[in-house]
Amino acid sequence: MVLEYSESLRKLAHEALMGARKPYTPEQLAEIPAILATKASYFYGVDLNDRELLKDVFVAEGFDTYWGGGQGYTDPDDQIAQNLFLCDNAKMVPMHFGHNQVVNFVDDTHVQLVTRMNDYHTYCADDYNYSGFGLYVDDLVKCEDGKWRIQILRLDYGVVLGSLRFE
Repeated sequence: MVLEYSESLRKLAHEALMGARKPYTPEQLAEIPAILATKASYFYGVDLNDRELLKDVFVAEGFDTYWGGGQGYTDPDDQIAQNLFLCDNAKMVPMHFGHNQVVNFVDDTHVQLVTRMNDYHTYCADDYNYSGFGLYVDDLVKCEDGKWRIQILRLDYGVVLGSLRFE
């Protein structure tokens, strides 16, 4: 199934990609590995059902999500519970991959991260496969402890092959 990216996500992605086309400062270059590691930790946390890892990638306050252009969870614990429910390792083997990541520095403590994503889930009971291809545009903030965390998580799918099971 082919889906349309929401106009709001397209616009955010365009603005972030255009903003990132200027040269990075040495200070920004030093921050990029930690920013990318935050998004990688999100994917690993979902795939490995690691609640502790997921709690460390989201801000505690001011958290928000948007899925397919619509409002999602505003509490990181609710988002984590949903991730762990959908990708329960007892039911499936989930794999999430982030590609073509671009970091747009809004200022020294705020970035927008554009990530192309592919997820692939195999259900244990019958080897049924679900796969999706999407686009994330996330807002990350550098917290007082020096860690980058996701404040706003946005995802739209462009292609979905199969369907997630909500059992």
